[in-house]
Amino acid sequence: MIMFVMLAISQAVTMAQTNPKPGFIITNNGDTVRGILDFRTNEKLSKQCTFWANGEKEGKTYKPGDIEGFRFDNNGKYFVTRLLDLYGESKLYFAEFMVQGKMNLYCVADDYDEYFFFERDDGEMALLTNRQFLSSSSFHDEKGNREEMKEQYGKVKYLLKDSWKACQDMNDKYMSRKKLVNVVRDYHRDVCTDGSSCMVYEYREESDRMKAHFKVFADFAYYSKERTVNQDLPDENYHGCTLDVGVGVEVDIERMMKGGSVEISAAYSPKAKFEHDTMVRGGHEPSHTTYERSRATFTLGMVKCFGRGKISPLVRAGGFYQLHWGNRETRTYMNKQIVDLTWDQTVHYGLYLGAGAQMAVGKHYARLHADFYKSLDKASGGNMMKWGLTAEFAL
Repeated sequence: MIMFVMLAISQAVTMAQTNPKPGFIITNNGDTVRGILDFRTNEKLSKQCTFWANGEKEGKTYKPGDIEGFRFDNNGKYFVTRLLDLYGESKLYFAEFMVQGKMNLYCVADDYDEYFFFERDDGEMALLTNRQFLSSSSFHDEKGNREEMKEQYGKVKYLLKDSWKACQDMNDKYMSRKKLVNVVRDYHRDVCTDGSSCMVYEYREESDRMKAHFKVFADFAYYSKERTVNQDLPDENYHGCTLDVGVGVEVDIERMMKGGSVEISAAYSPKAKFEHDTMVRGGHEPSHTTYERSRATFTLGMVKCFGRGKISPLVRAGGFYQLHWGNRETRTYMNKQIVDLTWDQTVHYGLYLGAGAQMAVGKHYARLHADFYKSLDKASGGNMMKWGLTAEFAL
């Protein structure tokens, strides 16, 4: 059942439709057509543009060369068709146009890496590759990467040789987007003689950053079925309630999945008691068993909200790891204590599913959702089923 629900949520994530933003395309004839653009990751935008013209219900997907370019409103990202060489062979891409002047600057994202192209006004071009931690170069040797970087920096500096300041700025080991934009802008200022200005189309790095939200939450949970690996009655399950409080961080992934985010959280539950009575074979009355423990729960998963109204439904799914400590089992029979066991830390791990609603509160949001947790650690003998109701508030 859990796997079926997880599959359904996975399909919903995969089929998440669009992240619509207003903008326009530029046809190969130079005409501008306004409408809605699908704002996805830089890598996806380098390969295709999905566009709905104003008044049209059906969208159209353009490949590099089908149109001259496209741009998002409010001085947003600007992409143009360019024939570029990333891997030893020229190919058409939608290159992000970052600076236009005596030196143009373009960027193409592919396989986690970013490829920056410096193009002087006489047509000479140099490439600078920004390798990411998760990169197509992960399988390359580190020495090869250093040699590539040294060679590329040398070619870029040679292209910038007419501007001493631009060359000096290229001495940093790590060149962010903003630094590269400033380098090209300084070059234009130094070599421009006709008084023309340098046009910067997009240099705000925050437009590429995923927004993170800090959140706090409280969770009232009912354990409908639980037993631990070391309890004295191996065939007995018990149940009870706990109160958890926790903190977490949620990161938006709107450009990959509309309404989507990744969440990571940690929760703490003070020591709680679970009690039950058990009639043993040959006994004269039930024995009374009490279990005590404290808990810490760590979760990692995804959340998807549907719609952009003030109140929006949501689903969530992921994995959890739960740590128990202060484990103690006591049992009395006919007013006598017959068991008093303590043991070291034990754990549960498994999956969680949930559904609820989110309400916008200014720039923040509040949520209320019901969740189901099921452990998967059968090999160790542990077992858990937990039903929770969580209220959270995010900044």
